[in-house]
Amino acid sequence: MLALLAPVSNTGEGVVSYPGDPMCLYGALAVTIDESVRARNSRWEDRDPVRDVYPDWGEYPDDAYRGAVSDDGIRHGDHDVTDMRVFDPRVWNPVTRRALTTVLTQRRPRVLLISAVSAAHRYALDIARTAKTVLPDCYTVLGGRHADETMRWAAGAGALDTHPSATLRLRDTGRIGDEVDAVVAGDGDHLLDVLMTAVALSLDRDTGWARHDDVAERLRDLASAGWGTVGRGVVALLGKRPVVFPVLGDAAAVRDRVAPYKAFAIRSRFSVFPAGERGFRRTAHMMTTASCPFRCAFCSESAAVAGPAARLGSDDVGHVIGRLAETTRYGAEAVFFDDPVFWSGQWRTIAEFARRLAALRRLPRAQLVSALPVLDGANAAGRFLDLQWGVQLTVDLILDQRHSALVTESLDAMRDSGCTYVYIGIESMAASVMDGVHKNLRKRNGQPWEQKVRGALERMRQAGIRVGTSILFGLDGETRATIEHTIDGIGRLIDDGLIVVASPNVLTYHPGTPIARAHGKADLDYHTLLDNREPFTHFEEAYPGVVSDLLTEDDIWFIHETAAARWGSVRNRDEADHHPVQSTLAL
Repeated sequence: MLALLAPVSNTGEGVVSYPGDPMCLYGALAVTIDESVRARNSRWEDRDPVRDVYPDWGEYPDDAYRGAVSDDGIRHGDHDVTDMRVFDPRVWNPVTRRALTTVLTQRRPRVLLISAVSAAHRYALDIARTAKTVLPDCYTVLGGRHADETMRWAAGAGALDTHPSATLRLRDTGRIGDEVDAVVAGDGDHLLDVLMTAVALSLDRDTGWARHDDVAERLRDLASAGWGTVGRGVVALLGKRPVVFPVLGDAAAVRDRVAPYKAFAIRSRFSVFPAGERGFRRTAHMMTTASCPFRCAFCSESAAVAGPAARLGSDDVGHVIGRLAETTRYGAEAVFFDDPVFWSGQWRTIAEFARRLAALRRLPRAQLVSALPVLDGANAAGRFLDLQWGVQLTVDLILDQRHSALVTESLDAMRDSGCTYVYIGIESMAASVMDGVHKNLRKRNGQPWEQKVRGALERMRQAGIRVGTSILFGLDGETRATIEHTIDGIGRLIDDGLIVVASPNVLTYHPGTPIARAHGKADLDYHTLLDNREPFTHFEEAYPGVVSDLLTEDDIWFIHETAAARWGSVRNRDEADHHPVQSTLAL
């Protein structure tokens, strides 16, 4: 087995790239890895016969392995552990292509699993082609956000609904070849386990490789035997005769999911969590929900695109604290909650979570370990007591006048329990742009958006929590004048010490989003391999042909250069939390 997170860029010079460990990939692998390790460690007679042949993910890493991993992303040595089955290139270029070829030649994996967002899809396809060149019979599986956005089962119609940029559609129309054998969309962790079980049962006894028709037959067998009762989504096999398997099981409960970091070491160091002379803290990522309750037209995480997602509520506070403790046991010194909106914006739940966490952190170490036994050993209790964490919120939530006292109480409790950083999507400082954005919901008393933004940031400063923000250029109503207004407005907030990180972005069309449809972007080219170039490389996910029609290339250069000059060092860049290509090869 070999798993890989497809990168979104092809150059390591001067680009903004995704920070952090590939938690999306880790989460998708969690169930199949857990079942593999369980089968590996069970007696033959106690094993489910379906697991007699299973994906070889190795053993879970122990504390010694986790403590010894390098911070630069390299997976050293010849350890037979789950963490060594990942290749994490961060960029896709001739250097990383040669490195992957070396890994494939040495390890000869039977299966290659690739996770990709839409901006990474073109590189994911080339990665799959590279794998097929080295190992023609290697079974390649594609999943991730792009698959989720472009392929889903319309239960009411009893048919598969695909976007023109879906991998399956590209194959049907001849725009790509046979580089991908299967695509998984939806609840990837449970669906992937079923698919990997079918692949394991399909391995030819003579050659050791799986064939399309055999995998399809084994999937039918598993479905007949009652598999696929957990999780919802689609498994599509892209052989000469494509086969689609809709999975309509029960929604996978968030609290029942396997911890993503159970199988993987934590390497990322996020610059918003300082560690004194040691630089930055080793940072893990967690989530309490997968989709955003808001319905912004540009966002692929909106419930309008991603659909309603299972989420945790007030009854799950203890579970999240337990998972937080487990994550610190795995080596985390900081945690960032990647929820589009923390706890879906439920202030009462946020307050309860923060209060209970703060109370635990006031306990003597012995009592803490008694309350959370997972913290016993490996200096985990010390890391838990010193843990820093951050979340994502919105301006309107912070200024919620209906629950003003509760918001203040929650923010104070968050600070007291270790929250040091909040990330907010400001998007634009121009009222003419924000009037059409779903985040600017509460326009009571005619309060201008700029005033609301400043009020929210000042409230965060009063709470003693630092703020980072994202700014999005190219929304409806954008002009050169609104661009200048936004850059200068953010600059004034930086001057006043209200923002510690400002991330400029240009609108990129995501499949299925309302703004892509409104702008006539039904068929997006996320499959043609290209060498991206400036000024697009200075922005996350930006490529010619898929960025906002309202921005010219000159506008994008203007945003890059003017924001750099006005915002200075506060502008988010390719810095300590983004590894250079030379240090991310999983060799």
